[in-house]
Amino acid sequence: MSGSMNQFTNDEYVLAYHGPLLYEARIILAENWDENNTLLGTVGPHYFIHYKGWKTTWDEWVPEQRLLKLNEAGFAKRRALLDAQAKKNRPPSVAGSSTASPAPAATAKGKEKGGKKNDSKKRARESAVDTEAAFLNRPEVKIVIPEVLKLQLVDDWENVTKNNQLVTLPRKPNVRELLEEYRNYVNNTKKGQDKGPRATALLSEIISGITLYFDKALGNNLLYRFERAQYVEQKRQNPEKAMSEIYGAEHLLRLFVNFGPFIAYTNIDTESLNILREYINDIMKWMIKEQKKLFVKEYEATTTHYQNMSRT
Repeated sequence: MSGSMNQFTNDEYVLAYHGPLLYEARIILAENWDENNTLLGTVGPHYFIHYKGWKTTWDEWVPEQRLLKLNEAGFAKRRALLDAQAKKNRPPSVAGSSTASPAPAATAKGKEKGGKKNDSKKRARESAVDTEAAFLNRPEVKIVIPEVLKLQLVDDWENVTKNNQLVTLPRKPNVRELLEEYRNYVNNTKKGQDKGPRATALLSEIISGITLYFDKALGNNLLYRFERAQYVEQKRQNPEKAMSEIYGAEHLLRLFVNFGPFIAYTNIDTESLNILREYINDIMKWMIKEQKKLFVKEYEATTTHYQNMSRT
């Protein structure tokens, strides 16, 4: 699937599933994710979208199966979902009325037009229903943040949003170095030594997946507004560097807070999801042990010029 053509393009307006309903959205970025992230189920076309009329904090990466073309068929699907949701929320006496009766007649009319083309449309609709059902039945993904790291997050939020301070960049260790240190920690412990090559390969895949998610999520999901000017400057100064080579533990922790929603609607199976969650929990436990080393002790003050620029 990673070599398939994307059905949608940058700046295209689409309909996107969010929960049980469809909403208008604009594609900001279209990418074809490769096999480097197979554990997270992210192979294939993915799109970073902005929901029309929503705050940018809701912008997110979605797989192709969560999008529909912005056309009459898409609007018909949206109306059907709205009707179904309204019916679901009605009292039983109302929901049991005859409002659903036109469906058989519509089906019969479609059959009169008949032929293979109609059968193909029927199969497409059935496939869409299967995709929708799978989407709606995805398990909720919860990443529990330890209390110690919650306090770290609160301090981080206050420093940036209240005190107008920034994490000094580039960080040492950065995200890639931090995760490499965690890999060495696991491999050098009794727990790591008791496991074979398969476990070592799995750990490498987990670390690669987290790093990839960090690089893709940072600019759009992990920054406070006050940090955006700093981010733009870092991109200008380091055009060839990934953000995981510039940012550190502070922003990696923000990723873990948002990780549940990020992966809830990927194609990851339950077993892989549990493994991933276990590793993230273990990484956070290790981060607590190494807290003084990994997290910056003091945030840097900013100039009045920077503060004014960040508010515009």
